Amino acid sequence: MSTIGIDGPSAGMLFPLTDRQLSEWRFDFYGSPRNRLAQNVCTARNPINACLRSAAELSTVLDGDKKWYEVNATGKAATGGPGWICTGLDLLRLEFVKNFPVPVDFEFSTGHLVFWHKLERCNYFLCTASDLLERCEPLDGRNFRHLMKHAIPDGGNWQMFVNLVRKHGVMPKSCYLTSKPKSGAQLNKILRSKLHEYASLLHARYTFDGDGTQLPKLIGRMMARLYKVVTICLGEPPEEFHWTYYDQKKRFQSLQHLTALHFYEMMVAKYTNLTEFVCLGHDPRVSSGYHKNFEVAHSSNMVDGLTHRFNNQPMEVLLQILTDSLAGDKAVWLTCDLCPKFSARRETLSLIQKTHNFSVLFGLDVGNSFSKADRMVYKESRPDAALLLTAVGVNSINDPVEFRTISASVAGKTESTISLHEDGDDDVKEEKDKKDKEGDAVKKKAKKTKAATVDADWLREYGFEIVVHESFVPVGILNSSRFPKHTTLPPWDPMGSLLG
Repeated sequence: MSTIGIDGPSAGMLFPLTDRQLSEWRFDFYGSPRNRLAQNVCTARNPINACLRSAAELSTVLDGDKKWYEVNATGKAATGGPGWICTGLDLLRLEFVKNFPVPVDFEFSTGHLVFWHKLERCNYFLCTASDLLERCEPLDGRNFRHLMKHAIPDGGNWQMFVNLVRKHGVMPKSCYLTSKPKSGAQLNKILRSKLHEYASLLHARYTFDGDGTQLPKLIGRMMARLYKVVTICLGEPPEEFHWTYYDQKKRFQSLQHLTALHFYEMMVAKYTNLTEFVCLGHDPRVSSGYHKNFEVAHSSNMVDGLTHRFNNQPMEVLLQILTDSLAGDKAVWLTCDLCPKFSARRETLSLIQKTHNFSVLFGLDVGNSFSKADRMVYKESRPDAALLLTAVGVNSINDPVEFRTISASVAGKTESTISLHEDGDDDVKEEKDKKDKEGDAVKKKAKKTKAATVDADWLREYGFEIVVHESFVPVGILNSSRFPKHTTLPPWDPMGSLLG
């Protein structure tokens, strides 16, 4: 029997690349004029753009007449922070403006929540490291390595957003003007370095004492220093603020002596209670199973806060709930994989086989040979972004065909790429660099955010989770989602991926 050893596969499993083999491949390749032409094209331009179908070919893909249900989504999509925070604030804003005649360009402050996310996450990191030490987790074990790798991420999830808003509230953007995003990127480097250092100090103290009784005091002193760093780099949101503005009828309004939490509880939560929203996922892997609750370990940003939890359902169930919510004038949070990005020539999230023809150039298909479950198992796909769906187009039998989103994270994208990403630091850095370069494009388009279109077929393959108001969830599923019994997933599971 052939086995794989520590140093590599055994001799019986090897397929060596010999000079003879390479010579045969080279002869076959250059013997084809089509391959030579493809090589000339791809060495001169983006290979994926070269496979893009023509505009005429794309325009022939019609789904027939559609009836649209739309949520009133006037105003600006939130910008200036991670997509999951912006999407959550957009959801709150759409409900808020229905009840208050605020200016058309009204936004909630993303910087306010970013500040508290950084500070809360630092405390959560140190407390989690302490907990792992007390449970005798090895330093080279996967739990510790995952925590060190994701010490101070910008990414998050729905539950992290709820944690921040319920504890720290929200405020108008005009009441807290934050620093440039680049300051946040540099802040992350400083915090990551200090958190790694502090984790080593916690380990040394635990080893010296033989228990963790002194760790909370040590964490308190560490957090005082980290608070100083975060406040210097970002500037602390005001404890009390005054909000003055001209409403839609040009009348001057002035609200005095507000706090962010009071503002949320009295003016926002009255119409949008975050505890009434339900998180439903779609994980088609055989190992998961439907109609069950799942919770991701170490997936919070706050001590004693909510962790990432979802009730797993078939995709057709999610699509029906999603359609009912939009028809009922309630926007829906969608967690999806934006790595298979849409074409820059067509603001539509469509399946790659609809928009590109790889077989013409390479003689093989790309991006459509895996099932959704296989893509998750082999790290080809994972949730990495949050969008706010605001409209649905249904066909003659009331099945959803297209959706629309106002999220600036989609409207600002300009690249047409497929990312075959891995779970590695290099990929995280590559994605971060790309987002920094695209930041200016996002800002320019945010002033007049266009609605991007999402094909229902694309959503089936790359949608992973929805957050919807409980009034649109069938009673059986709602009761099941509230049942305390759940299966715990490790923090590195694809369903626990942090959203950009």
